[in-house]
Amino acid sequence: MRIRRLHASSCSESQARTFSSLFTNKSPITPELRYLTAKLAALLPFGKAAAFLGELLPMPAQTTAGTVRHRTMKVGRRLQKTAEVFSASSTTAPGGLVVGMDGGYVRNRHQRPERNFEVIAGKVLTSEGRTRFAFVRNGGAEAMNAVGLALRKCGASETISMTVLTDGDAGLRAIHRLVAPHAEHVLDWFHIAMKFTNLQQLAKGVNAVTDHEIRSHALAELNRAKWRFWNGLFEQGLIGLVHLRQWAAAQCFDHISALKKLQHALLDMIRYLELNADSMPDYGKRYRAGQRISTGFVESAVNEIIAKRMVKKQQMRGNRRTVQSFLEVLIHVLNGTLEDAFRHWHQGFRPIKHLSPLPVSA
Repeated sequence: MRIRRLHASSCSESQARTFSSLFTNKSPITPELRYLTAKLAALLPFGKAAAFLGELLPMPAQTTAGTVRHRTMKVGRRLQKTAEVFSASSTTAPGGLVVGMDGGYVRNRHQRPERNFEVIAGKVLTSEGRTRFAFVRNGGAEAMNAVGLALRKCGASETISMTVLTDGDAGLRAIHRLVAPHAEHVLDWFHIAMKFTNLQQLAKGVNAVTDHEIRSHALAELNRAKWRFWNGLFEQGLIGLVHLRQWAAAQCFDHISALKKLQHALLDMIRYLELNADSMPDYGKRYRAGQRISTGFVESAVNEIIAKRMVKKQQMRGNRRTVQSFLEVLIHVLNGTLEDAFRHWHQGFRPIKHLSPLPVSA
């Protein structure tokens, strides 16, 4: 039914401009409609969600995109307030936890003071399943707490083994030290392999006709250094890269421009590896043992949370201060816990049906 709204008096101190004439605990919207609106808005653009609700529900007034956004943000703010309740876990992770984090950029609604801001997304893998989390970088303690809540929900503690995989970014490593200082940090092998691929492409830029031996020597040293890092020989691999850089910087090679580019790229590679020297285990041994060495599962989380909903076809714009509420709704929808949250808020909301066993025929 359509409910009239009354305009608030200008002399009143109420912040609301209008209020409902039906006194239903500050909101005349049923929990089912609020749940359906939030779930659709997390997966579809606000305009398409509003159009779908207008076709689905017998409403005399058309639902607008602003209404859908307002209801979704309201649910997100309530999820933030009750996050501690949902993070309680009665189970533990017997096989340990694997945590991965990566970042993606979202366009700001206003180009000033920044055109884009970064959102950190990740997954916590256990033997029972996976839990996603997301927060705005430099978004305050409440946003940073999203990682800790996800870990507690999976049963994390100091006695449980935990592995954190990142691409070596200093900000992500700081988050790891703050949230899980006792966890082991592993540098993503995929990023190391991609950097070696770029170095090999620069080495292949050397003319294979006139400088065949120089090109072969550079490629052989790069392959040898990559093999050493794969097998946990960090010092030998780093020394090999340093010697290769000194060899490429020789004056007799000043006429080869490709070696100059290789020299600068090697310097960046050496600095990158030195900063993450404590996070490079024996990758070959871990791979043969069936342990994770790459953040491929995190890339899927970034695609689900950030790229698919905010960057690619839907092109959603956000605000650093308000997007966290929307992220809370999206995370609960992807984790399949939004319905449980509404059951906690509203008694009798979609009760779980216990299937009775079928009678056995004689």
